[in-house]
Amino acid sequence: MTPRDIRRAVERQTRKAARKAGFPIPQSISSAAVAAPEETIDPAVLEIPTPELRVPSHPPSTISPARLNANRANAQLSTGPSLAGRAISCLNHTLHGLARHGNGAFKLLTSEDPAGFEALTQSLLEEHKASSPTELILINSMAESLWLAQRAQRLQDTCINPDTGEINDEKKSSLYLRYQTTHTRAFHKSLNDLLKLRAEQRKADHGFEAQKHKEEENQRKIERHAAQMVLKDARTRHQIAANAVQQGNGRCHPQF
Repeated sequence: MTPRDIRRAVERQTRKAARKAGFPIPQSISSAAVAAPEETIDPAVLEIPTPELRVPSHPPSTISPARLNANRANAQLSTGPSLAGRAISCLNHTLHGLARHGNGAFKLLTSEDPAGFEALTQSLLEEHKASSPTELILINSMAESLWLAQRAQRLQDTCINPDTGEINDEKKSSLYLRYQTTHTRAFHKSLNDLLKLRAEQRKADHGFEAQKHKEEENQRKIERHAAQMVLKDARTRHQIAANAVQQGNGRCHPQF
């Protein structure tokens, strides 16, 4: 390799290192690297200066304690709507009332009769006679689902022309039909869950009664066995006493 090739290689390395460092190549480094032969290149010429990093300083906070307390008080006023506000806002877009409101709670419409819903619930309670809190929940769910299904049917009837039987609004009619199907299925599901719960309870009670009868029968067997042992022991004692008396009579009346 010629001295010229060596100088060009050194120059390329110097420029490459400078580009990686992020600042332009000093003129002194470039000229020195080109002018110096390969035998007299000073290693100090190839050293790349490191730029000084300056961290910007921010002035300290000058907020007063009163202002800080006021900011904290204002922050407590921006915690979102209250529970009452949420309960009201969840009904802002109520179109038909067929969906559960807010957290899934059932709600009667202002156009509906609360006494009618109470009568429906009471009739189901009298029919099924809840015997536990779980059964009471299932019966109330049946009443709510049946009421919503009937509401969907009434709304669906408003989409049908009473004279011709034609559907005036296909989109609303399909929506009400879907809700009616959903709540009808929910009614039957609650009813099936109630019947299943009672069947399992009867099975458990039957098993308990069978186990109780078995334990009573075992106890009677033990008592009969104990009575038999007492009777056998009494007979044995009576036989021993009779033998003793017979032997005593034989000694008192010897035979000649």
